[in-house]
Amino acid sequence: MLFDKGKLEKMTIRAFKPAANPDDPPQPSDLPADTYVVQVNPKSYSLNHLLNYTYLRAPGASAGEAVYNDSPPVNLSFEFLFDGTGVVPKPSEVGDIPVIGALVSIFSPDEYVVMDEIEKFNNLVYTYAGGQHRPRSLLLVWGPLTFPCVLSSVEYRYTLFKPDGSPLRAVAACSFCESVPDAERVRLENATSPDLTHLRDVRDGDTLPMLAYDIYGKPELYLEVARANNLVNFRRLRAASRVTFPPVKPPGKNGAKP
Repeated sequence: MLFDKGKLEKMTIRAFKPAANPDDPPQPSDLPADTYVVQVNPKSYSLNHLLNYTYLRAPGASAGEAVYNDSPPVNLSFEFLFDGTGVVPKPSEVGDIPVIGALVSIFSPDEYVVMDEIEKFNNLVYTYAGGQHRPRSLLLVWGPLTFPCVLSSVEYRYTLFKPDGSPLRAVAACSFCESVPDAERVRLENATSPDLTHLRDVRDGDTLPMLAYDIYGKPELYLEVARANNLVNFRRLRAASRVTFPPVKPPGKNGAKP
């Protein structure tokens, strides 16, 4: 596809479909209303890994042994921008290409309204879903980062306004908590699916790490899949192409491969 090498991969957040069967592995939704693509990628993000210990100390002792309790879920935090000034192009097929995206943004009839975008984002990540009796579970994807999660907090900071007080620019400070459904955890622990060869037809918005997570439960295996398919530009998959996911053998005893 023309200009592929000039495109920037945007952070995308997708909601999981409600599971018809609680034993089925979760699947990200393909509906446009269940997907949010950020206008501007974060400058950075933080992954917070914690370990909880209880410290056993005898009376009068200066130190004690740390006894492991548990490992809380990983937390992912970042900030991203909503910009309605027209300086930053809206997310689109060509909007991510420098210069061209800016020209398309100028002549586009659709105005980027900050409060409307915040409402779309809230509807996906924050709003209570009555059918599920909770806010929705999410899959956050950006390049090799594939993070199943739920929103734990979001704070909006409004920094620029129209004369009537309407926000023209806002920054969202978000924190997401790792969330792996029980059905997915059981599937990963049993490792019954990754030992088979899978064929997957690529759809718009699919990334190799996301597909590796779906097949293997391990997004970091995307490099092995790229090698198996002789993919050079593996960060930009072509829609309607087919990708082969080779079997992955579980490690044997003492970490040795069978």
